[in-house]
Amino acid sequence: MQNLCYALKHDSPIGPLWSYWTKRGLYRLQWADTAQPEWIVDETLGSASAKSAADKLDVALIAFFAGHAEDFAWVRIDSLGWTPFADKVYRKCREIKPGSTMTYKQLAQRAGNERASRAVGSAMARNRVPIVIPCHRVVSSSGGLSGFSAPGGLETKRLLLELESD
Repeated sequence: MQNLCYALKHDSPIGPLWSYWTKRGLYRLQWADTAQPEWIVDETLGSASAKSAADKLDVALIAFFAGHAEDFAWVRIDSLGWTPFADKVYRKCREIKPGSTMTYKQLAQRAGNERASRAVGSAMARNRVPIVIPCHRVVSSSGGLSGFSAPGGLETKRLLLELESD
């Protein structure tokens, strides 16, 4: 279990969205039906920088859900536990601009292994910081929507893409 030092609830049209922070950065961004964080957060481990980053993310998420393009590249992420390949995939995924999409194969190519489309799909399914790592911008080879593990599944993916296209 991570040493979580701060948690903040953000409002979204999909439901409550919780950000969980460590001293290294954003550890998880998760939709949850609960009014309380599901993880134990020890704020004595916290730092002013985690709270400041969470507050800044809150402002950016409000703008994002209001339809203002945001790439969230400034958010520092705690990548502890990621494989080297997943780390590459997530870094390349963060380069996809708001309003744009990329196929799993294209993302695999950018991550250095053009035959790893399925591995990219697995990495996207395990993405613990959706929106900040914009897995909703990754589409099937036909350009259609496929695979999205957040509540609402493909409808949520469609909504996130529509927010960015306006």
